[in-house]
Amino acid sequence: MSIFAVAAIALVTAFCVLVLRDVNSQLAAAVALAGGITVVLSVVDYFADIFSVISDIAARAGLATSVITLLFKVIAVGYITEFSSSLIEDMGLSSLADKVTLAGKLIIVAVSLPVVVKLFEFIAGLLS
Repeated sequence: MSIFAVAAIALVTAFCVLVLRDVNSQLAAAVALAGGITVVLSVVDYFADIFSVISDIAARAGLATSVITLLFKVIAVGYITEFSSSLIEDMGLSSLADKVTLAGKLIIVAVSLPVVVKLFEFIAGLLS
């Protein structure tokens, strides 16, 4: 899908949300959620292409599958966190959005810990 189609979906969604916000705020929130999901689903093919290229590069470089899996998990957590946090903030719940962002950051750190430990073990092995 081209950027023009994505922008058109986003603009139509934004216009509908602005019109509905004063009339029915619950319906406006539902329209915003539906529009956001539509935009994300319209670019899912690009995610598949990106992951395919990264996997190919990693295979050529001889990187472990666990490192690539970790990279994909971190990217997914980041995108999901950003999307949900932005949507929650659009609903006027900035405090909850901040907590979702914090949770996403903590999950990224927790998922990354095995690689950090291996890195420190590698460095310690070089120093001894």
